[in-house]
Amino acid sequence: MRSAFSFARSTDLPCSSSSPPSSSSPLPLNLVSPPLPRVLQANAASGMAVDDDCKRRFLELKAKRTHRFIIYRIDEKKKMVVVEQVGKPVLGYDDFAASLPANECRYAIFDYDFVTEENCQKSKIFFIAWSPDTARVRSKMIYASSKERFKRELDGIQVDLQATDSAEVGLDVIQGRAS
Repeated sequence: MRSAFSFARSTDLPCSSSSPPSSSSPLPLNLVSPPLPRVLQANAASGMAVDDDCKRRFLELKAKRTHRFIIYRIDEKKKMVVVEQVGKPVLGYDDFAASLPANECRYAIFDYDFVTEENCQKSKIFFIAWSPDTARVRSKMIYASSKERFKRELDGIQVDLQATDSAEVGLDVIQGRAS
């Protein structure tokens, strides 16, 4: 009985073991290439790479708490996500919200400190995909297609938000999602 699947056996394949492959052979002789540096590995969906500084700054925020927030942008000429702005630890939510441009997309990380009902000091790291309605359609598409790949580079994100206006990333939303 024949299966619905067909498997090629070595006897089914044309083979010429007596002569080496010719220069007109469709198969390349060197099938292995060295890996690209991490900064040059592009996102398959959008073609955007992630600058090493993005991950370094995130690790500083997460481990050393040397930043309150980080704003990232996509440099379309370099086809790369880069750090645009870093907020000092003394800055608050209002400073962060003021850093988000009204007409352009951005990715952002915000380290939110809060006190629980049990009076415990806690912190949550928010990833915010900022895509205002007034941004260019092309920009929104590039940011949307690069988002998941970029998030994978930042290990330790606890809350993911998508925001199209300031109300969707308001302090009340941050507080509600933190608990």
